[in-house]
Amino acid sequence: MKLIRLAPLFVLSLALLLSACGPSNTVRLLPLPQPGVSVLPAPNAPRISVVPFEDKRMDANLGTRRDGSAFVATEDVAQWVSRGLADELTRAGLQVSYALTPGQARSGNPDYIITGKLEEVWIKEVSSTELTTGMRATYVLASRSGKVSSETLTSGQSRNGLPGGSVADDLMRQTMLDLVQPMAAKIKQTVSH
Repeated sequence: MKLIRLAPLFVLSLALLLSACGPSNTVRLLPLPQPGVSVLPAPNAPRISVVPFEDKRMDANLGTRRDGSAFVATEDVAQWVSRGLADELTRAGLQVSYALTPGQARSGNPDYIITGKLEEVWIKEVSSTELTTGMRATYVLASRSGKVSSETLTSGQSRNGLPGGSVADDLMRQTMLDLVQPMAAKIKQTVSH
């Protein structure tokens, strides 16, 4: 009899505990994981300078939670994506530098400069156990003589499971990786010809 009276209290306590372990409103923009093996650029690899993408998002917040409150980032989202691309190009064996402005990039006299626009980055709490994310960015690859290529890429993720404090952080990093990996592969293919 006492066990039946305690069951609702136990369920309520468990629900409160799980909701406290859910993602916070602040999303840490984690860098890409470091590879186990360092990749050195080939001596004849093109020199590429990556400039932070222009943030063209309509809202500075990352998205919304079920209660209507906003997800916010711990740092500049456009720089986070741009640095992720630079890291991925470095892993691909290219000689990569990161410049804060196009002028700074040109002063290093690289073979190519990458600029771009970050058009969409969002995260949404669908339920207490489901998060979805999306990203869209356009990169522009230019040689010393002018524009070489430009392309818009998108990525998205959805994760179901028990809520946890780092779920949103990990999901955003994975979404960013899914955006910059194909971007880096396309850029490498273009500059290697």
